[in-house]
Amino acid sequence: MRVTTKQIAEELGISMATVDRVLNNRQGVSAKTVEKVKTKANELGYRSNKAAKFLATQKITKVAFILPKFPDYFWDDLDQEIKEGAKLYQDFGLIVEVRRVDTVPNNNQVEYIENVLLEAQYEAIVIAAHDAKPLESVINRAMEQGVAVFTINTDVPNSNRIAYVGSDYYDFGYLAGELIHLFTKKTPNVILIREEENTFQMIKKENGFKDYINKMDKNIQVVDIKYDTTAYIEEKRLESLLDRYTNSIMKADAIYIAGGLLDKVIQIVEKWGKKPILIGHDINKQIYQGFDKEIITASICQDPVAQATFALKKIYTYLLEGNSPPISSHIVKPEIVTKANAKYYIRN
Repeated sequence: MRVTTKQIAEELGISMATVDRVLNNRQGVSAKTVEKVKTKANELGYRSNKAAKFLATQKITKVAFILPKFPDYFWDDLDQEIKEGAKLYQDFGLIVEVRRVDTVPNNNQVEYIENVLLEAQYEAIVIAAHDAKPLESVINRAMEQGVAVFTINTDVPNSNRIAYVGSDYYDFGYLAGELIHLFTKKTPNVILIREEENTFQMIKKENGFKDYINKMDKNIQVVDIKYDTTAYIEEKRLESLLDRYTNSIMKADAIYIAGGLLDKVIQIVEKWGKKPILIGHDINKQIYQGFDKEIITASICQDPVAQATFALKKIYTYLLEGNSPPISSHIVKPEIVTKANAKYYIRN
């Protein structure tokens, strides 16, 4: 049975109005009474009716999620999951908007967020960082202005952001190295295909990958092939780049694609006369077809549903719960996709 303010008032022999003031953090009550009410409320297992509170106050709390545009197959999924999950919080006055910004080939994220802050219409912003370092100062400034900042999918750990929900990219790279070892069962010739830009997440993936490879055999030489982010938009640039490394590629036993171009690389790999072990990230229709044609060995995926769910829950707790404990980060586990289970990861 739900515990009411009336029950708390009767237990303590005080008025319902006083109990209501304490539970809604309003002034005019002595510290001693506040302590008594909160202790009794916890003892009885009181939970506030937040939907009713919103109906009484009509206080709207607006939050903006700021996501990149490319690779669109991943960010579109996260965009959709955030909007679906946000419907659960509308009755409590939490209004969520998803905004998208260009980050490749040019990163406009810092300027975009600065303009969002100038609009002064959000109590909180949630940032999927293209890179960490450039965002540190703008996040710290937002926090100083009273705008709560969370990060999702990619972190800015040296900022004053409240919490992060997303993946550990070092683990992603380390797992890719482990998969190559498991699938080859020998000392392979390895190629790492990654973005030229040294973003926080790309450095983490490369470090994790090379740490595992070096742990298994310090004599393995990993050949790095770095592409410009224009390859997300101009596919011919990627094909031209890989053509320049034909000799290395044809000798390769395994290739790890650390960026978000697995769907474009498989179209090129399909034309080659050999099929190396191919490890990448994420899944979409083209990647699913790559599994079906046995071009891709495995893909390491994130869970956009979990990221959206945990991020929304932490924002709600921080902004609307009141007297909540410190908000902690949440690392979403990586998931290995192969041909056998790929069908469970592709949207209908």
